[in-house]
Amino acid sequence: MTINALPPPIPRGSTGPSLESFRAAAQGGDWLHLAQDGSSWQVKASGATPSGRQVAWVEPQGDTTSAFVDALGQSFSRGIQAAVARELGLQPAPGRPLASRMVEQALEMAQTGQTALEGVDFFTRLNVSAKQDSTEFLRACKQLGLDPAGVAPAQRTQVDALMQQRFDAAAAGLQGPVSPGVARDWLVQTLREVCG
Repeated sequence: MTINALPPPIPRGSTGPSLESFRAAAQGGDWLHLAQDGSSWQVKASGATPSGRQVAWVEPQGDTTSAFVDALGQSFSRGIQAAVARELGLQPAPGRPLASRMVEQALEMAQTGQTALEGVDFFTRLNVSAKQDSTEFLRACKQLGLDPAGVAPAQRTQVDALMQQRFDAAAAGLQGPVSPGVARDWLVQTLREVCG
C-alpha cells in the first residue's frame, strides 16, 4: 500500500494528534498508541517501569502509524512525508502500537530532508538573484527585452525581495524545493511586474 492510499487513521471529522504530541510521547515510553480521550485523540506511551515491570494499555484504538504519517505531512512536505514512510516501512497498522525509536528516527530523517531542501532552495535563489547579476537574471532580462544595466539597484532589490516572498510562500505551503524552471518563470513574472 502506498502512502497516497493510506486509510484515515482516525474517524473522519476528528482531529489527529500533532507531530509534537508524538515527539513528546516518544520520550515517555518504548511504544506509542492512540487513545480517544473524550472527543480528541491522544498519543500515549507505554513500556517498562524503572523496575522492569511492563506497562500496557487497554483497548488500543485507531491506527497510530497512519496518524503519525499524517502528522508528518502537517509539518513537512508531502515528498518528505512519503520518503520517510517508504524508507521506514511505515504502513497502516490498525490497533498496533508504534515504536518510539521509529518516531525518533522518522523525525530525524524528516528534519534532515527539510534542511537539505532548504539548501537546494538557497542555491536556486542565488541562481535567480537580480542583485547578484545572475545568469538567469540576465536571461530573463533578454527574454523581456530589458537592458540589465537599465534595471536600477532599487528595482533589483525589489525583485529579489519579491522572489524571496515566493520562495517563503512555497516553503510555508510545504511545496519545496522550488525547481529551477519554476524559479525562472517567477523571475520573468517579477521582472515584468517591477520593470514592466
